[in-house]
Amino acid sequence: MTQQATHNTGYSDGAAYVCLDFRREKLADPKRISSAAQEHLASCSMCQAFARRIDKTEAAVAETLSVPLPEGLNDRILLRVHKGRKSAWRALALAASVVLTVAVSLHIGNESGGDSAQLAMAAAAHAGDETAEIHSHKSLDASQFGLVLSNFGGAMQQPLGQVRYIHFCPIEGFGMGWHIAYDTPQGKVTLLLIPGKHGGPDTQTVQLEGMQVRVQRAGQGYYAIITNSMPSLEAADRDLKTKVRWSS
Repeated sequence: MTQQATHNTGYSDGAAYVCLDFRREKLADPKRISSAAQEHLASCSMCQAFARRIDKTEAAVAETLSVPLPEGLNDRILLRVHKGRKSAWRALALAASVVLTVAVSLHIGNESGGDSAQLAMAAAAHAGDETAEIHSHKSLDASQFGLVLSNFGGAMQQPLGQVRYIHFCPIEGFGMGWHIAYDTPQGKVTLLLIPGKHGGPDTQTVQLEGMQVRVQRAGQGYYAIITNSMPSLEAADRDLKTKVRWSS
């Protein structure tokens, strides 16, 4: 994982302004960042690259709004919204949100070749910021995990675990993807669903700073599993292969 650059900037809480501070600001409002963020950006090449990717994603969202979705996609999503749990307006809003995120992922993912080893490292870096991300972003309702999985190309046959976080977010270097965190008897599992063209081997497993990461081709791209031990990684991967039916 990359080291965070630190710079004394007069940040509001008196601490050094670091890369994680910049990324939180940039993700919260890509078009407006503080003077501390601008000063950090001027001297941090990693955050400059991150900012370019976020700006590209923002442009892709705008373009996607004017691009027709795959035929019947919005109807399929509306039919899958769990009836009786939400008002009609909330159900429509949720469906519209998922339609948009699926469209953005298709737009960006189709441009991303991606190497599975690089993706494994990006997944580990993303999981390393998970605690901060969960505190700064509102999660989708856990009941929507099946819907998210379905639109990625997976049909859930049995529950995978107790879902505690679902969010659509940028995976550095690989466009937009779904970030899911859930609990299993073997421990917490972080699952990333990253749309895109396949590149490199079908499966890649790496160990980075105490995290076990496995990237596997599936559905509309790859899934990445991140756990803190090899037994829990093997159990989570086995569950994804036996409890989810993946489209080819």
